[in-house]
Amino acid sequence: MPSTLDSMTEILEELNRTGRVKASIVATDEGFVIASAVSRGVDEKVAAAMGSFVFNTADRARDELKLGTIRDITVRCENGTLVCKSALLEDNRPVVLAALVPRNTRFYIRAVNNALRKIRVVLKELEI
Repeated sequence: MPSTLDSMTEILEELNRTGRVKASIVATDEGFVIASAVSRGVDEKVAAAMGSFVFNTADRARDELKLGTIRDITVRCENGTLVCKSALLEDNRPVVLAALVPRNTRFYIRAVNNALRKIRVVLKELEI
């Protein structure tokens, strides 16, 4: 029987296949990698740190502007897109799902949302 972290890696690999995502990473809000599935040429530590940084910066803006709960953060650039979503741990700390989507990729949002739903189940099983 696979461990829950192995299950999380499988979820990320499925996200990469179904969403045509270049890299997907689950990280703490401090930027430490919990699980990842990355293509060659992607530094998972840098991607985790940047995904967490983007999320934390947007979260501060959300709080100051009283915008409510963040649903997602999308950074669209010339060569691709960074999508960040979060799940809360038992102690209300966020865990960030960051997905690096290549340029001209479409229809990845459903795959990201499905992966996040599954990751929430795994996190609940881990009770971290």
